[in-house]
Amino acid sequence: MSGVFKFRDYSIANKLTAMNLLVSAAALLLACAAFFTYDLYTFRVNIVRNLTIQSEIIGANTVSALMFNDPESAENTLAALQASPHIFYAEIYDAQGRPFAGYWRWHRRQALPLPQVAESQERAHSFDSDQVSVIHSIVFQNKRIGTVFIRSDLKSMTTRLKSYALIVLGVLLSSLLAALFLSRKFHGIIADPVMSLAETARVVSREKSYSVRAAATGNHDEVSTLIEAFNEMLSQIQQRDKALQQAHDELEGRVKERTAELGIAQENLRALSGRLLRMRDDERRHIARELHDGSGQVLAALTMNLSIMQGEADKWGPKASKMVNDSLELARTILKDLRTMSYLLHPPLLDEIGLESALRWFVQGFSERSSIPVDLQLTPELGRLPRELEIAIFRIVQESLTNIHRHSGSTNAAISISRDSHEVRLEISDKGTGFSDSSNPLKVGVGIQGMQERVRQLGGEFEIRSDAQGTAVIAVIPTEKLDRGKAAPVSNHIF
Repeated sequence: MSGVFKFRDYSIANKLTAMNLLVSAAALLLACAAFFTYDLYTFRVNIVRNLTIQSEIIGANTVSALMFNDPESAENTLAALQASPHIFYAEIYDAQGRPFAGYWRWHRRQALPLPQVAESQERAHSFDSDQVSVIHSIVFQNKRIGTVFIRSDLKSMTTRLKSYALIVLGVLLSSLLAALFLSRKFHGIIADPVMSLAETARVVSREKSYSVRAAATGNHDEVSTLIEAFNEMLSQIQQRDKALQQAHDELEGRVKERTAELGIAQENLRALSGRLLRMRDDERRHIARELHDGSGQVLAALTMNLSIMQGEADKWGPKASKMVNDSLELARTILKDLRTMSYLLHPPLLDEIGLESALRWFVQGFSERSSIPVDLQLTPELGRLPRELEIAIFRIVQESLTNIHRHSGSTNAAISISRDSHEVRLEISDKGTGFSDSSNPLKVGVGIQGMQERVRQLGGEFEIRSDAQGTAVIAVIPTEKLDRGKAAPVSNHIF
């Protein structure tokens, strides 16, 4: 395959030259192959015919020797084969197939056994790798009285083929040289215009100048038609390029205007979104304080009054005592629920001590309420973070655990928070059913959009990975550009 690709990279002139040489060589080789085949066939036919004639002559001259059992006369007849230099062995067999008289060119050796020939065959021949054998029956008065067996080598055919090979090689080289000379002489008629067209195309591609034109040849062949079509194409491209550039300039101006407007809108939206998040956190903090300072204080006072009444209730009878005890228990339950609600709205530990304590308190309470154990892993280097970052992390954990409890069906959850000198990484995972389309903000809940917005406001990255094995919420928030928040003032919670 590499040779094919290299040939494709050759110039047209070299390709035309190579094609001419290949066609010429193929035609000459086919002609030579046909000549070789014909000559080999006729040579084999001639040598068999000559040997057959000689075997017939020998058979006719040895009839009397066989009839009168005169091997010496038969050997004298075979001695005439000295005139045939390629016959190296001959043998005459009697009617029973026994050797009668033999001939060896160099020195006499043992006679070979007579090859098996059908009774109906008067003559037969066979070719081996380097010799040919002829068998001829000696017939007298319609009766086989003997057989002539002659063997000849094929040296003459080998010599003949070698001579032909040298002649063919010389003719082939001469023809290829002539084809190469003629191809080099006339390839410019086709190659030069094509090379000029290719150079024009390279200039257009390199300089992006569609005003360049390929030089016309003045001929009326296919190359001239190609050059005319190429120049016409350049003219059309030049006109369209001007129109496209004008439209592009107008569109670019409009895009810049729309981009500026969109950037202002995005900045306003981002500022509004951040303000809404801060207002919501402030509102939660305000509601939590109101619950603590208002309803919480009232319920605490009611609990104290009911505790005092509980000591006097025994004097009022069993029924009154039971009602006081039930009211006291109910007040304590409401006070506990109110305190939990207040802490969930805005845990005071988040402002007073920091994120780590607030998370441990929230995770413990979540596990008790939902019966879902949560593995909380906090890096020792976490420490205090900027106030906005601590609130964002707490709200993401809060929303994620709520989603796990309501939707995932998972029996456990895990939270991991790590910190280095540049960023804080938060990951909340479960082994629940998962959900699809987590990357499309239009198909997820308000809670997830709120988490995304909190992370975006802090310049971080937010990702949700969900499949049939579970869900993982990942947030990476940089800390370099955030000022460390001040701890919130200690509140006066008494419940």
